Amino acid sequence: MDVDIRDSASLKPAELDELSQVLRKAGSPLPDSTIDEQVERFSRVTMVVDEEEIHGFLFGSLERIGGTPCVLWGLGATDGVNGDAAPMLEAMTTELYRRAAISFPDEDVLVAGRIANPVLYQLFGHLQEPCPRPGYRASGEDRAWGRRLAKRFGCDSRYDDRAFCSAGTGTPEPMLDINLGGKPEPEVKELLAPLDPGNGDTLIAFGWAPAESLAAVLAKNGR
Repeated sequence: MDVDIRDSASLKPAELDELSQVLRKAGSPLPDSTIDEQVERFSRVTMVVDEEEIHGFLFGSLERIGGTPCVLWGLGATDGVNGDAAPMLEAMTTELYRRAAISFPDEDVLVAGRIANPVLYQLFGHLQEPCPRPGYRASGEDRAWGRRLAKRFGCDSRYDDRAFCSAGTGTPEPMLDINLGGKPEPEVKELLAPLDPGNGDTLIAFGWAPAESLAAVLAKNGR
C-alpha cells in the first residue's frame, strides 16, 4: 500500500474516473460531478494506491484562514477492497499532517472537516480543544471559528453556529465518509444524533494539532 499526495489540478481524466469508481464501490450516492467540485475546492488529494489501482482518497488543503494555519479535510472514501479502511484513513491523514509540519514549522495547526458518522469523530477527539465536544459549552471564539469554516466549506448559509451543524438541502453532501466499523462513545453518538446524512446534514468538527505533535509525525514519517 502506497500513499500518493498530489495537487488536485494534476489529476488526469482516467484518475478522476478511478476516484468516481471508489465512490461507487463505497456505496456513495454522490454524483460523479462531486469529484470535479472537490478538485476546485481543495488543492490536495491524497490517494492510497496498490498495484496501480486507487483504493482510497481524501481531498484536503493546507492553507491559512485569517493568518491561522489549517488542515482542511474534504471528501474522503475507500472502496473496502484493499483491506480495512482504518489503516488507509490513517495513512492519508498522516500524510497531510506530515505536509503540515513542513508547511507550518513550529506552529499549532487547526484541523477541520465535515462528518456525519459518529465513529469518525475520533479523528478530532484526540486533538487539543476539539469542538464541538460532549458536555462542553462553546465559547464565542469557537463559534466564530465554526462560521469561518462553514464559509470555507461553502455551507455558511445553512450553518447553525451553536450546534456546529450545517443543514442539508435534501440530498447527500461531500464529507469525510469512511466506514471504520466499531461503535462510537455513547456521548459522541448523542452529539451527532440529530444529523440526517441522507438529507445532507453535516457536523463541522475541528481541533488543534500542536506544533510538537506535528514535528513528531514528521520525524516518524519524514522522507
